[in-house]
Amino acid sequence: MYQLNTKQWLSSLLLASVSLSLSVQATAQSSGQTDGKAATSLTSLFTDRFAHANTDLCAGVPTHQDNLLIKKLRKPPFMKRYREPAFGTTVMRITDSRPNEVYKPLYSTIQAWNADESMLILFHRTENDASHLILDGTTYEVLRRLDIEPADLEEVFWSHTDPDKFYYVNKYSKGIGEFREYSYKADSHRVIRKFEQICGARGVPTAGGDVHQQSLDDDLFGFRCRVNNSDWSMFSYQRSTDTVITRAMGEDRSPWHPWAAPTPAPSGKRFWLQGAVVDTDLQTVNRKLDMNKDSEHSSTGQTHDGQDALYQVAFGASPRGCDGGRDKGIGHLVEHNLETGECRTIIGESGGYPYPTSGTHISARAYKAPGWVALSSIGYEQDELLTGKRKAPVLYSEIYLANSDPDNGEICRVAQHRSYGKNAKNGNYNPYFGEPHVTISPSGTRLLFGSDWHDSGSVDTYVVELPAYRRHQ
Repeated sequence: MYQLNTKQWLSSLLLASVSLSLSVQATAQSSGQTDGKAATSLTSLFTDRFAHANTDLCAGVPTHQDNLLIKKLRKPPFMKRYREPAFGTTVMRITDSRPNEVYKPLYSTIQAWNADESMLILFHRTENDASHLILDGTTYEVLRRLDIEPADLEEVFWSHTDPDKFYYVNKYSKGIGEFREYSYKADSHRVIRKFEQICGARGVPTAGGDVHQQSLDDDLFGFRCRVNNSDWSMFSYQRSTDTVITRAMGEDRSPWHPWAAPTPAPSGKRFWLQGAVVDTDLQTVNRKLDMNKDSEHSSTGQTHDGQDALYQVAFGASPRGCDGGRDKGIGHLVEHNLETGECRTIIGESGGYPYPTSGTHISARAYKAPGWVALSSIGYEQDELLTGKRKAPVLYSEIYLANSDPDNGEICRVAQHRSYGKNAKNGNYNPYFGEPHVTISPSGTRLLFGSDWHDSGSVDTYVVELPAYRRHQ
């Protein structure tokens, strides 16, 4: 089959955009609206969405595979950019934690920045309190402490289309279970939908499991809930039509386990659910993906040419061999095309990389630079390898980036995060909070990660500004 390369694909999309813009303008003119605002708005939306699709995010960042020493260093200064010692990238510690305090990204699969990257959200925990914070997306100064209690600390979903808004399910006793929209400008919450007929009066819908985001048009969401501590149900919600589709969950009621909710694909045309691609009716299984274990860390995203995909770390071989690939579906990064079912290892042993490192998380949320994927890995033996006693394997304790385009593939090493993660012992907090959970920005030009920094007793958040990043871009 003939396939377009990235430049051809972008050109075809731009031509389609211009054609559609002209069509909108012609319609506006025929109805007496001659100012062309509709066409201009549509073109601006399109060009913004794909503004970074042809940017080489690895430009100026090392791509070698050398084993390196990780020297024990003092925590970098607060709010001052520094040169990352191993790879020369620009990094900044944007929070200033005290002992036992945590500032962290929500999760790798959840977008930290809003649509235009003017704001970002973090989770903050002290020994007595926990909350979400909104920071300036460029200066990283705290703008607001949010009065929200979402279904889970990770489940706060920035709009992909409106920089002012995010969505969440309320867990406060007043208005419990309400699906809400929050406006930063108005500092107000609006109830979009209540789901008590599905979840009961006290039920709280949740995305559950390895949580992912809504469709890119902010129209399709997926949830699950348990009614009266009894049966589980999963359901989808489409905002444009106010439509809810409900299906049973649980081994005695359906083939679906209750640990994870259906995840909308970026296009909104299908769901990813426990190893399968399911139609929007939440019933028709279009295909089973060729993966060893569907519960490994993963992230929904897009391929380099805009198709729906799931990016996953895999520690075991795919049952059908991952389309004959030399790695058989094992790797730090494996791409599963949700539209075609194709499987491909991107970072694997056949490419000179080690067997997948433990604690690998994936972020494919760069929807303005489709096909670019950020990863963070942790590993074991911190007392040996994070103190410079011997060289660490490639990707150990690292933040790294991959271009999944098979014609322009590259992998670059961005930073050493120096976090013990679940092996930390010195902080009075859940050590899980110290996992880096790298999160890529919509443009792909910045990476956010958390670190306990050599088990320092607290967790801070750091931002990597890649060479492709331009402030106030």
